[in-house]
Amino acid sequence: MRKRVIALDIGNVCLEIHPERCFAALGYRSAQEIPPEALFLASERFERGEVTPAEFLSGFRRLTGTSLSDAELERAFRSIIGPAVPGMAELVAGLDARGFRPVFFSDTSVTHLDEVRRKFPAAPAVPDGIYSYEVHAKKPEKAMFEAFEARFGVPAFYFDDRAELIEGALRHGWNAHRFVSAEEMNRILG
Repeated sequence: MRKRVIALDIGNVCLEIHPERCFAALGYRSAQEIPPEALFLASERFERGEVTPAEFLSGFRRLTGTSLSDAELERAFRSIIGPAVPGMAELVAGLDARGFRPVFFSDTSVTHLDEVRRKFPAAPAVPDGIYSYEVHAKKPEKAMFEAFEARFGVPAFYFDDRAELIEGALRHGWNAHRFVSAEEMNRILG
């Protein structure tokens, strides 16, 4: 039996995202205090694979003025990745038995993907993915959808927590659903 592919976002779908943890480790109270250039480096250049992890750490240190060591700075950056969203580890782990093949589809950096693989209990059930740092594009850019389709075809379902990304996927012809909970996703899957 051929498994139906599910394109699965990671942040706030599989794992909670807590950027405030990184900000606190750097001595900031909120994202508004972080220099915009540092946020751009982290959320755009690093997630698009335009800079190496070493270049990211060096640039992030310079832009934020932190004196943290590489190890401390990387630990702060990794702390953004939180625990599994309630019910998602169990749901994802059981998808294969239901005839589904989950595939990660995420805007992420190589460092955060490593942390996802370490923290998400069901990560072994999702060995494949399309990631922004590999494609050098971010959702909802056409290149991300095309990269996914080239490897896995059009997915039977796509789940993401961000409305603008769901809208982009719908425009691209995907069966996209805004993620609100594991229970709702389970209901949609039938």
